[in-house]
Amino acid sequence: MKNFISLINGKFKKSISVLDRGLAYGDGFFETMLWQRFQNQKKFGVEFWVRHLMRIKKGCDLMRIKIPDETQFLEQRNKILDKTIKDGKNSGLLKLIITRGVGGRGYRFEDNMEPTLIFLSFEKPLLNETNYKLGVTTRICGTKLSQNQNLSGLKHLNRLDSVLARSEWDDDYFEGIFLDLNKNIIEGTMTNVFFVKKNILITPPIINSGINGVMRQVVIEESKRFFEKIIERPIHINEVKSFDQMFLTNSVLKILPVRQFNDNFYSINKNVIKFIDFFKFNEKGYEKRLELF
Repeated sequence: MKNFISLINGKFKKSISVLDRGLAYGDGFFETMLWQRFQNQKKFGVEFWVRHLMRIKKGCDLMRIKIPDETQFLEQRNKILDKTIKDGKNSGLLKLIITRGVGGRGYRFEDNMEPTLIFLSFEKPLLNETNYKLGVTTRICGTKLSQNQNLSGLKHLNRLDSVLARSEWDDDYFEGIFLDLNKNIIEGTMTNVFFVKKNILITPPIINSGINGVMRQVVIEESKRFFEKIIERPIHINEVKSFDQMFLTNSVLKILPVRQFNDNFYSINKNVIKFIDFFKFNEKGYEKRLELF
């Protein structure tokens, strides 16, 4: 992959120390988000920036990783996006990685270690509009998610469960869905999962495993615009055949309808279509709805 820009601790470079604990132990967190120049082309904003920053600060606080203040985060974010815009881009994907920093051997870490702060700027992923009209196909993953209540909901750097699960299929499915040991649905390898029954939205709770995605949080908050109510509860795999609709969420896809999950087929009804349209860039109020900052 050549077409990207990386900013590491405020400097444009493409390498970190081999002793960085993010490399050695996955000792850190990350966030993936989209950014867009405003219509007047004089400024830009990152979607749900404050929410993403709050989550990474929460994770670092839990792991006792010393993190810079918000001003430094914002300065470095703007520095890499300014360069991206000078290179001719008006939108794209921004990834933020923070690790505990460089350390010696062993799991024990020193107090007051200086973290490694990495910003990566990529081209905006091309989304297939047909998938939003017809829906995508999904399957159950044979791989099981690791359970750790202390880390549940956080986007830490240990993503081997998703890596192994994604190796189970080629391009015949869009996404794989994780089950827990009781065959309850948890999430996708890169998405959160929602089902619809009549006008009620239902999603699995994130308790012992899984990621409480930013888009998941937003969908739960905004769901009252399109559904009678939302319920967070366990969803057994045998129950999915009784639902009318299914969709996936993450910060890049927003809301993506599912046509087929294993042998179960779903429709795409007006309430989900309106929810998808709610987050489209070209509609009035986009800046407010996607909390650009």
